[in-house]
Amino acid sequence: MIRSIEEKDLPQVISLHHELFKQEFNFEDYVQNKPFHYGIVIEENNQMVGYLVGQMIFEMSDLYYVAVHPNYRSKGYGNLLVEQFINEACQNDGDTMSLEVRISNQAAIRLYEKCGFISVGIRQRYYADGEDALLMTRNLK
Repeated sequence: MIRSIEEKDLPQVISLHHELFKQEFNFEDYVQNKPFHYGIVIEENNQMVGYLVGQMIFEMSDLYYVAVHPNYRSKGYGNLLVEQFINEACQNDGDTMSLEVRISNQAAIRLYEKCGFISVGIRQRYYADGEDALLMTRNLK
């Protein structure tokens, strides 16, 4: 089941985020229904197993993070989260969606390519540790 992120999800979402990304992110904005903020979780047997956060600003959408707990990977949850975001962006008359992903994260790059994203550039030394990011976009129309 995919649903909007709620206050009760924050401990699990923050814990998973720190485990996978080892950096801070303000998830509070995503449970307060602030304009343009988009956050969803996916559950299996009433257990939160992944999340996606991004934003939709008029015709443009940005995917910030998609995460699936390591115990639940390779079951299609990441794909479901990304496709849900794409579908909702389309329903909101979105034109394009973009994201940055670590060059070394081949699993994520394959997921995004499967969801129709294409590589359009490199952001040099984008991450705090100096790793480059691959900039990817997807047309929604």
